[in-house]
Amino acid sequence: MHIDLYFILFYFCPYLLLIPSWLVNKVFRKYKIKIRGVDFIVPVLIFSIHIFSVLIVGISFIPYFTFVISIIGLILATLFAFKYKKLTILKVLRVWWRYVFICALLLYISLGILLLV
Repeated sequence: MHIDLYFILFYFCPYLLLIPSWLVNKVFRKYKIKIRGVDFIVPVLIFSIHIFSVLIVGISFIPYFTFVISIIGLILATLFAFKYKKLTILKVLRVWWRYVFICALLLYISLGILLLV
């Protein structure tokens, strides 16, 4: 596969979105809303995962990624319900969204490594 400058810039786009995340944190902290800058990067990462997986491998990883994050959500909901005896949807979704970010970032980085190999 031929790697050109546009491909590299598109790969670094989600990382460049992390730079102004402090501004997002500052704005939402003023209104006492617990949203971080990385919460806005997850949809960009998921879209980029789809694009890169189709370009590199030939199939989309989105169905597999959706399956994995659904399993993580079920495990988290079960953990909150039975271990902590308190199931609040906002807390579960907040923790789940952080795990979605971690999984998406790991998959995105692995696709970048696969691109270089």
